[in-house]
Amino acid sequence: MFRLYFGTCLLIIVMQNLLENWNRFLNEELGHYNMEVQLKVEPDTQVYGSIFNKIRAIEGVTIIKSVARMEKDSNGNKYINLNIKFLANPAMSQPEFLHAFKRKITAIKDEEGDRILAVRIIKLPRKD
Repeated sequence: MFRLYFGTCLLIIVMQNLLENWNRFLNEELGHYNMEVQLKVEPDTQVYGSIFNKIRAIEGVTIIKSVARMEKDSNGNKYINLNIKFLANPAMSQPEFLHAFKRKITAIKDEEGDRILAVRIIKLPRKD
């Protein structure tokens, strides 16, 4: 009976110490990266809003900012440069990540079905 009580008390003390000092035990190294991309979108695509939110929903993406004003070409297609911050996936190499990222972005559409026509990497990812 004494052993059971003593063991339970010891376990409670250890768990309490662990919960109070949990941040000392966690040493995860997060690799924050930053890159610049250019999107080419259809003329009627609503970039700010749903497109930005869908890009933020891509795994690892944390922050999106437009770098310059949106421009249009002779066909009316819009071009926008974005600064994208993301967390690196240690299981994926940089070329694999960029390929998957471009594939996911080009699959995005706004509410009316307007889509992203092309994605161009302007500045390769670099560690912040």
